[in-house]
Amino acid sequence: MTLFVPLEASSPPPPTPSFLVHSETPNLHLRKAIKAILKAKRLVVVCGAGISVSAGIPDFRSESGLFQTLKRDNPKEALSSGRDLFDASVFNNEHTTSMFCQMIAQLSELSQAASPTPFHQALRSLDDRGRLLRVYTQNIDAIELKSGLSFGVPEFDKRRTKPRSKPKSTGPPIADQPTISTSAHCPQDSPPMTPGSRYMSPAVEVPRCIPLHGTLQTLHCQTCMHTFPLENYVSSLTSGTPPYCPECTQMEETRQLIGKRARGVGKLRPSVVLYNELHKDGEGVGEVARRDLVGCSKGKGRSGVDVLLVVGTSLKVPGTKRMVREFSKAVRARGCTTSRDTVPASTGLATPAPSPGKESATSADDSPIKSIYLNFDFPGPTREWEGIFDVWLQGDAQSFAELLKEEIAKEAAEKEAALERKRKREEEVTHLEGAEEAGLPKKKKTKTANQNPEKPTSKRTPKGLQTPVRPRKPKSKHREDMNIGAPSAPKITLSSSKLTIRIPPLKGRYIPEVCITTPVPRGLKAVQYPCTPPATHTKHRVRSLSSHSDYPPSDATEIGCDESDLSELSADEVPDELPRTTTRTAQHELWVT
Repeated sequence: MTLFVPLEASSPPPPTPSFLVHSETPNLHLRKAIKAILKAKRLVVVCGAGISVSAGIPDFRSESGLFQTLKRDNPKEALSSGRDLFDASVFNNEHTTSMFCQMIAQLSELSQAASPTPFHQALRSLDDRGRLLRVYTQNIDAIELKSGLSFGVPEFDKRRTKPRSKPKSTGPPIADQPTISTSAHCPQDSPPMTPGSRYMSPAVEVPRCIPLHGTLQTLHCQTCMHTFPLENYVSSLTSGTPPYCPECTQMEETRQLIGKRARGVGKLRPSVVLYNELHKDGEGVGEVARRDLVGCSKGKGRSGVDVLLVVGTSLKVPGTKRMVREFSKAVRARGCTTSRDTVPASTGLATPAPSPGKESATSADDSPIKSIYLNFDFPGPTREWEGIFDVWLQGDAQSFAELLKEEIAKEAAEKEAALERKRKREEEVTHLEGAEEAGLPKKKKTKTANQNPEKPTSKRTPKGLQTPVRPRKPKSKHREDMNIGAPSAPKITLSSSKLTIRIPPLKGRYIPEVCITTPVPRGLKAVQYPCTPPATHTKHRVRSLSSHSDYPPSDATEIGCDESDLSELSADEVPDELPRTTTRTAQHELWVT
């Protein structure tokens, strides 16, 4: 199932393909696709000539494209299509070779005068945000380089095996020794240096943009494969004559001087990949695509691509078609493992599911967008692309780039506002800390009126749902307000068999009455004590009770008395001095009742 979302509301829905599901809310799905691109961590873009048309570079297969233009401009050549000039057989005769060189010279002048389009600038913005993993371009104009993206095909070490013999040197590495790379499989992974080992080759830096079909910037020799800048040979190409290779010419002159036989001088040709020929940098392109597909153990692409954007291409070239299909399977397997059109990631890449038939767009609202196709027309034959794309955005790439740039600017403004709020909070905290250190009173925050009239300060609940307000309990008094300094005086009763001391409860502290009963010590007369202990004794007892850590006491709480409790009694209250045994009994055998 592929969701159809037109960029313009007036665009009529296409009758084909049959597996398209028309969006009922195109604006919502358009914002969802933009969010998917901006939230991607490893975005891969496969682009074609459609992104460079607004820069003055013609495309190939449209009615006003390069193939039809070449056919009209050369009626005597009986060209079935302009594609004939992009076939490897063009070098079979001098006439078609001359036409090819003149066409390349014109395209080179156009590409030199072209400026980056809004879509190229959007690619640079995505790269600056750290969201862009790779751009695979089918264009040969190299405008991506002008927009600021790194451009080219890296040269990987082709040695797959380890050297037979290890260096016998046990000293430090020698700078002039040849370098040996053991990380050709993944240049981001380099083993640690060990004593006595040679210097490792530096990790290969993969450019951000990979040209799939070559570039108009260089020429290369068909004999020695040396590369030269195309701008130095524009006049020769304009005349229709391919230039000779300077490297082969110099080598031929050297061989003649030393008396060796001639090998011949090669001719330079544009470094553009033609139909029915191999890409001279095909191994490098394939290695980069493999790493972006399956991921690497380190670096930005360690987990592989997570969102795919295909834009401005009709997907007619077999190599590009295969690449897009593999990338689509990978992102859909990583992002939609629970969907019915994929299989678990542990079993490998998923295969496209059969057509869902008469499903509505409601099921597409919940599924994530991982594979996006942006072009005016859907690629054909349509049956080959069933289940490959999650959404088809029908429209111009430059219009979509403007929407993308607006969303990027909006997110940047929100991020800047968040940073500004954070900075203000930090300044307030710093000011408060400085005020505390200086001993100044803290500045209280004043309640201001609601600054945003659109947002109410509080939400009212319906009358039927309102709960009765319970009266609040009065707050307990503070400790300073409690009068515990003058409690009721304890009562001491001495009978013939026992001595009883009653301490009344303390109000406001939840301390119950304490009753202490002990046998009458020997030598103590049975005298009633109608009087009360002196004030000093009362204060001492209150202070010792109030400072006890186990208050309020329970029935099993043991309270001890010291000698000072009884020594403070006056002579009128205690006729005879209590012996030490009585004091010890009062300390260890008195219990709370």
